[in-house]
Amino acid sequence: MPAAARLGDSCAGHGCFPATPIVAGSGDVFINGKPAARQGDTVLLHACPCPKMPHGIHGRSISAGSSTVSINGKPASRVGDAIGCGGSVAAGSGDVFIGDTPYSSPAHKCAEGAAASKSPFLKITPLAEPLGSGWASSIFTPEFYKSALQKMAVQADIALLNKAMELQEMSSLAQSIITAVDNGADKQEMLDVLETNTTKAQRRKAREEITERAKSTKPETADRFAMDMDAAEKAMLADHVYTVGKPDNKLDERRLQLRKDFEGDSGWSEASPAELKNLGLRKKDLTIKDSNFQAQVYMPDKNVFGPSAKPVVVLRGTEMTKLDDWKNNVNQGLDKESAYYERAVQIGKKLRKSRKPVETAGHSLGGGMSSATAKAANIEATTFNAAGLHPNTVARYGVSKAQQGPDTLIKGYRTEGDILTYVQEQNFLSKHVMHDAVRDKSLDTTLPKTKSLTPQAIGAATLAGVASPIYSPMAYGAVKAKEKVDMHGMDQVRLALEERKVNDLHTLTKSGA
Repeated sequence: MPAAARLGDSCAGHGCFPATPIVAGSGDVFINGKPAARQGDTVLLHACPCPKMPHGIHGRSISAGSSTVSINGKPASRVGDAIGCGGSVAAGSGDVFIGDTPYSSPAHKCAEGAAASKSPFLKITPLAEPLGSGWASSIFTPEFYKSALQKMAVQADIALLNKAMELQEMSSLAQSIITAVDNGADKQEMLDVLETNTTKAQRRKAREEITERAKSTKPETADRFAMDMDAAEKAMLADHVYTVGKPDNKLDERRLQLRKDFEGDSGWSEASPAELKNLGLRKKDLTIKDSNFQAQVYMPDKNVFGPSAKPVVVLRGTEMTKLDDWKNNVNQGLDKESAYYERAVQIGKKLRKSRKPVETAGHSLGGGMSSATAKAANIEATTFNAAGLHPNTVARYGVSKAQQGPDTLIKGYRTEGDILTYVQEQNFLSKHVMHDAVRDKSLDTTLPKTKSLTPQAIGAATLAGVASPIYSPMAYGAVKAKEKVDMHGMDQVRLALEERKVNDLHTLTKSGA
């Protein structure tokens, strides 16, 4: 029976390159004190500089495993299991064995070969100038990798080796994602690598590393992805604020799950009284008696987001059945008194006085109020399908136009086809009496319609009895109207944002190669 493979165990090279170790493994299953290796786990990349068939630096991963034993849902790897680019697992546990026959790897057609004499599956000979026994060691330090790769500079193009050393500086998750995409993984397969048995901190670090790596080749996509990555956090908070102060039985299934996710590995927590005080706020500032107004302050986990991460003041948007919300919406738009917007500006004034680093966010009515808070405090805001802000509102409550922060502080996301944006900015009749959402118009913050929306809208309209959308103009109109309403919700905002993030991450992973 073949021996079990573990993190650090050697994997045979192919062609004219030496063996390299397994550099990723299970987070919770250990064999002889080392993380167990599984199909799909990353093997240290290598280059092939041979004159007969040079194919440069490339990623490696274990491509086969046990058909009867799985670890974390992946086939367990054993000595003899194949490596994707050629070679096989060459070393393993001395006393843990996993049944069935290993899958041997096809030898790469590349020069005479060299590498691991331990492998019975490759007929290879050592390098003319071997790099030393370190490749077979169970202790693989970054310093060793750098040293080994530098020694190979005489055999391969230095630029390729620099890329190899750059990759070696990255986290194992980032390397696994890059290896998967290099080997042809589509977007869903990339996501599987990113999200399987990983923490929020690990995922964010991997995304940041991949973005930084691709900046020189895809600067616009890298900048947009970085912006969207932060916006996705604000979107989650702008969604979560709708759950604040409500019992579980008053939440729909989606928001109940959101509450559970937030309490898990979200990287955020609701501010304590002491944390509110540090920002110049009190808990009573976050509500208005006998109204539906609700704000919340969220504190970031700096172990996840880094030392410069800021608290976020989030204001809740309109809830369809709350007449008070609608009254404040309309009054503000008509340049009349609005208790909600007055409180939003008051919060901004207190934040400005505290001089603490902080941001604000909100959706719909909450986006309009967040814009008012941002301008009053002169801080950044991220809004989603925001209500328009009357040019007199912030000044009405004590912050002169000369003191207000500029519109460029506000990242105003909107989904293509959103009903509120349409009414405020596009409809011929209403746009002349309503005000645009405040935002930095130079940013790419219009999100394409989600793939899932239109079929859902058509299905809903048909089930509602509005005839066939194919033959009836009335049905088509009903579909388009429902689509615009659907596009306004935070569920569709977040889905549209995630779809763009996934597309961009896949592009960045490929472009950094």
